[in-house]
Amino acid sequence: MTFRNRFKDRNTLMSIGMLCLLFSNLAHWFLHLTAHFGQSMVDGMFGALIGISIACNLLSLRRTDRQCRRAEA
Repeated sequence: MTFRNRFKDRNTLMSIGMLCLLFSNLAHWFLHLTAHFGQSMVDGMFGALIGISIACNLLSLRRTDRQCRRAEA
């Protein structure tokens, strides 16, 4: 299976979304930098990973819905 086709698989998208959610929470808990610039960078990484997580999880739900509709028809 090619790299491009893996993103069409709902289980792969769900796994990527959950890993991004895990990494964002771990980064928010364990990366406490003292410099103002460092804290902004951690917050930016947290927001980006949460956004990727939400997008991947919603896409996997959409793929699940489409696959269930095809099975019923």
